This record gives sequence, C-alpha cells and structure tokens, in this order.
Amino acid sequence: MLDNSPTGLGVYSFNVINNLSTLCLGDHYNQITVFTPTSSFLNNNLKIKKISNLMLSSKYGKLAAITRFLWNTFLYPLQAKNYDYLISTTTHGSFFLKNQILTIHDLLSLKFDNISAHQRFYYKYFLPFLVSRAKLIVTISETTKKDIIHFLKCPEDKIHVIYNGYDQTRYFPLDHNPQLILKEYGVSNYWLAVGPTYAHKNLEKLIEVYNKLSDTEKAQKPLVIAGGKDPYLTRLIRLVEKLKLTKHVYFLGYVPENLMPSLYREAFALIFPSLYEGFGLPPLEAMACGCPVITSLVSSMPEVCGDAALYINPSDENSILEAIRQLLNESDLYDGLKKKGLARAAKFSWNKNAQALKELLEKPTP
Repeated sequence: MLDNSPTGLGVYSFNVINNLSTLCLGDHYNQITVFTPTSSFLNNNLKIKKISNLMLSSKYGKLAAITRFLWNTFLYPLQAKNYDYLISTTTHGSFFLKNQILTIHDLLSLKFDNISAHQRFYYKYFLPFLVSRAKLIVTISETTKKDIIHFLKCPEDKIHVIYNGYDQTRYFPLDHNPQLILKEYGVSNYWLAVGPTYAHKNLEKLIEVYNKLSDTEKAQKPLVIAGGKDPYLTRLIRLVEKLKLTKHVYFLGYVPENLMPSLYREAFALIFPSLYEGFGLPPLEAMACGCPVITSLVSSMPEVCGDAALYINPSDENSILEAIRQLLNESDLYDGLKKKGLARAAKFSWNKNAQALKELLEKPTP
C-alpha cells in the first residue's frame, strides 16, 4: 500500500512503521525489515527488502491484488520465515507463517455489497482462515473489533484495539493563513468533504443537501471534494452536472500529503457523512488543524470525535442540512467545536499507536 501517492492504508502504514522503528532504536531489536515496492516516506534506519512494483494497488488495481495474494502465498513464507514477528499493516498475510500480526481496519467488504467483488471474495473466504492462523489481530476501533468477532468468529482476547494517530508535526492550527489551497486550486472558505471512494461515504446525499442551500450561501461557501476514485467519483461528478452545481462544487482529485494540513486549515468545516468507518482519519486530522467537524453518529465516528463534533443522522437530509445551518448561524457553537476539536485530537498520536504495538510485541506469550 506504500507508493508515491499514499492514501488511507498507505498513510497508516508508513506512520506505524516509522514510529515503531524510532521507538525501537537502541533497544534489543536487531533489525526492522520492511518488504515493500518503494521506500517513499520511510525512515532511513529501516532495512528495505524490495518486492515487485506489480503489487502497487494505485498503479495496477486488480492485477496488484492478484500479485499480492500470490506473493503472500508463495514467496513471503520463504523470504520471511526467520523473523520473530511478522507485522502486516493490512489484512494481507501468509497461510503458512507463524507469529503473524494482522491489522484489520474495517470489514466494509462484508457489510456492503457494492465493494469490489475480488475484495469481497477475499474477505469472505480467505480472511477468516488467515485470522484463525494469526497470532494476534490488531484493529483500530472498538467498532471494528465487534465486527471482527461477529463476521470472522475471532476470539475476543486475540484482538487488540490500537487507535490511529496523526502526524502532530504537520497537522496543527496556524495563526496566519498562507492560503496554499487558494493559490493551488483557486478556492477558499469552503465546506470540505474527503475521500469519495465508495457509496458508503454518502457524498451523493451531501451534494443533494448542498443543492438545497440558497444561491448566496453556495456562492459564499463552495463545496470542495478531495481524493476519491472511480466509478464512485464519476457518479458524483455526473450528479453535480445534473444539479447544475459545477460553479459551486470543486473536485480536487488526489491532494498531495504536503497540502493536506492546509486543506483542513483553509476550510470552513469538514463534513464527513459516512455510513460506516473503521476509524475515520479525516475528522481527526481536521480537528487537529482547528477545522470544525460535522460527522455521522454511527460506527467509529463518536469514538474518534467524542464531544468535539456536530453529529448528524447520515441517512436524513434534514439532519445534515440542520447541522450546516447551525454552523453557519451559531458562532459560539463554531468556536466551541474548534476548541474542543484541538483538545480531542491531542489524545491521539502515531507515537502512542507505535508504543502500544511495541508493548504488544513485548508481552509474554500465554
């Protein structure tokens, strides 16, 4: 999942790896080795074992999924058999190796029918066996832990919740506004939505709600949609065209990592109306940058945001519209969410994540 344009799993992977390697410097660990097609974003003190570029999902899509499966099944057991622990930052692993620690971020493929067919097949038929063979399972929220127990019949004591973090050296509020997003994309003071990858992100409903705002409200605060992939992204673009909102809705595509903090800082607020998340990193990153958050009162979002977000029923257009109007009209609420968001975000960090993982590795085996 590591490449030159990392998204969710890639961002998670390089942050966990880098922070774990920093914690383990000078300790009794001889070496942390990373099997990866690319060393982009990784610390220099890591030992890199290069594997095929054909496993880069951003570049090769379904072919990458097949290549990863074949590598995990046949080559990985030969190349990694002598390591003490084999940590996967994703659900990929070998059926034959012992001492594997798998990371399960969510079980979207088992909860929603519209996720890619090959991914659903893997989660339904291969992942349960892989989980049964793994030494430990790491997951990123209590929500996903419950799903793992329910869908994969995994014993509760085998699952360990270690929350995601964010890069505190990059995601923080600024007293001044360099307007990097305005310079790069020509938009400012916007409602922000992030990550239109699948229909459960619920951005069609957000666009329909946004269309209900007055022309003045839309002109004052455009809707910016960052990231995403086809075919869902194309559906959203067509909906915007159908509703004649092209002057007010901006699709930025992939936003580079170095611009992501500015994307949150220059937004009026983040709207994250997802129907389900294993964790939900954008609300955490937004809160850390002083950006107020509107999000769903479902799955893991309350775990992440606590009392620092304005919650909605993501299936109810009136609920979303009411929250938007509240933020527009109630300055005390707006300022309060900014303040609470900063305090809430401070409870999470990649260092805490890596420390918890290190402690898990050092626990005596039962």
